[in-house]
Amino acid sequence: MKTSHSVLVASAVGVAGLLLFERQSRRQNALQAAQMHQAWIAELAGNPELQAVWTPPGGELPDGEHANHLHANRLISFLAVKFRVGLLDKGSLRTQATWLMDRDVARAYWKRFGGFREEEARDRTDRAFNAILAAECAAVA
Repeated sequence: MKTSHSVLVASAVGVAGLLLFERQSRRQNALQAAQMHQAWIAELAGNPELQAVWTPPGGELPDGEHANHLHANRLISFLAVKFRVGLLDKGSLRTQATWLMDRDVARAYWKRFGGFREEEARDRTDRAFNAILAAECAAVA
């Protein structure tokens, strides 16, 4: 009987270890993807020729507005990955979102691209993040 309990305990510990490893791998992947995204946005923000190629559908933006949208995207994406990996909870995200949406550039970005972020949301974490940013944007507007 002791042997079967030992095997059961060892199996449970093994499964728990695998689950923790898988969760850590997802976090690492999210952080690596965010790092690549941040590098891409930095390159895009500093290169007017690339900005022209990646101008959103619907026409040209006034001078500087595209770069402002890129900078807002960069900060919002940074907050999104911090929320995803657990460095921000809903309360601390709300505090960050309030500070962010006090800025015209962030509200302009969210009003233009918030709907796209909602369309691309893949899970409840993304939807919770978007809901908090949308609520803070609406509260300021």
